Order: sequence, then C-alpha cells, then structure tokens
Amino acid sequence: MNYLRNAEELVNNVYLTSDLTKFKQITGNRPHNPQHVKRLTSSIKRYGVLQNPIIVNEHMVVVDGQHRLLAAIEAASEIYYIIVPNYGLDEVQVLNLNQKNWTRRDFLHGYAQMGIPSYVKLVDFMKENNDFAISTCIALCSNASSMSIADAARTIYNEENPTTKKVFEEGTWVGKDFKLAQENADKLKMIKNFYSGYNRGTFASAMLGLFKNNEFNFFDFLNKLKIQPNRLEDCTSVSQYKLLIEDIYNYKRRGKVNLRY
Repeated sequence: MNYLRNAEELVNNVYLTSDLTKFKQITGNRPHNPQHVKRLTSSIKRYGVLQNPIIVNEHMVVVDGQHRLLAAIEAASEIYYIIVPNYGLDEVQVLNLNQKNWTRRDFLHGYAQMGIPSYVKLVDFMKENNDFAISTCIALCSNASSMSIADAARTIYNEENPTTKKVFEEGTWVGKDFKLAQENADKLKMIKNFYSGYNRGTFASAMLGLFKNNEFNFFDFLNKLKIQPNRLEDCTSVSQYKLLIEDIYNYKRRGKVNLRY
C-alpha cells in the first residue's frame, strides 16, 4: 500500500517578526561562534532579512538558528521563524550533528550547563589544567590506565559489565576519582622541566598506565630524569614511550624493572 501523500500539505506556518525579545536561548546549547554571527550580520545589512527561518518550540525557545537570531539582533532586523512544538536539546544536537558536527567541547559545555555533575566537575578540572587537551582531561578524570587517550575519551566501559559503555557525547559519562585525577595531572606537570611534550596525549596515556603499575615509583623516575634531563623525546606510540621510560627508569639500577607488561 502506498502511504505517500498525493498532494501538497501545509505543515508549519512561517512567521515574520521584528520583536526579537520574545525568543529565548535553550539551556545546554553550545556557545555561539562570534565570527559566524559577524558574517551573518554583514549579510543582513547588505542583502536584508535572512530568508532561512529559525526554528523555535511553543515556548519560543530557539532550537535551530541561534546565530541567525543573534545576527538579526545585531543588525536590528526582522526574522522569519517556524514553531515546532515539543522540540528541545535532543533535537538541537541532532540538527547540529546533521549540519555541522558538535565538538567534544560543545557537548561538555552543553551538559555542564544542564548541571550534570561529572561534566560540571570536568569543566572545573580543565580550567585548572588548561595545558592538557580535553581528551587527556577526560582520560585523567576517568582514571584510565592502559586504554589510549582517544578510547578513554570516546567510550568509558563499566568495569562491572564490560558490554555496557557510557559515551561522553551522549551525556552518560561519569568521572571517577577527581582528586586522583588532579594528583596525576600534577605529576605530569612535574615532568615539564624535562620534557616539553609532557602534555602529549600519547605520553599521558603511557604515564597513566605506569601510575597503576606497582613496579613503578614516580618520584624515583623523576630523580632519574634529573640525572638524564634530555632523555625524554617524542614517540609515536604508547609502547615506544614505555620502552623509553623503562630505559630511563633502569639507569644505573642493579635490579632491572620491566615496565612494559
């Protein structure tokens, strides 16, 4: 049976208004891009009202088109809009994923603004440790060990049920011991005087694994770096870093320690 409509049908009316104060920003949306707003503002001033309507829900909350609205306000212009009832943040994220992918920082900002505890704590952690990339901060706050920084940031596995995964972008990520995360971040920063790549994701991943190795004493390693201040260098993989670190760690050591396994 063919369920396709055979005739055109009016679904949503398009409205035009100059009262831009009626619209509200949605809580949890990613921050706007000032350059994009600037470009749209210039376009409005040159060509007139933007023809692409913004989408709002029944409460006049902007679901799609925050940049267009900000540009219209800046240019003192009118704006077209469509009302779609029951739209919310989920639809915002779907729209953005289909148009221009959200970055991990966008999701972090959105979920933190919504008050999800782990994301709020991560924002604070990143302010304190802004020399590390967001993926490294997520791995640190996840108390990751052998998995790569990228994997730790993308998917956090439930230790009690390995088949269950919590994905950062879905708002289900739960940080673990944030105090331990800060202690490990501070240790990585102590290496800065000996190695400019102390904040590289691959190096941090290697060190996170070693922090959980009972055969590894960080402060012993730090002392070995003081003796060999130029030994650390960029490596292409975690395994290469561990081999180099093991070599540094065993310098003038009678009983050699295997740190790779």
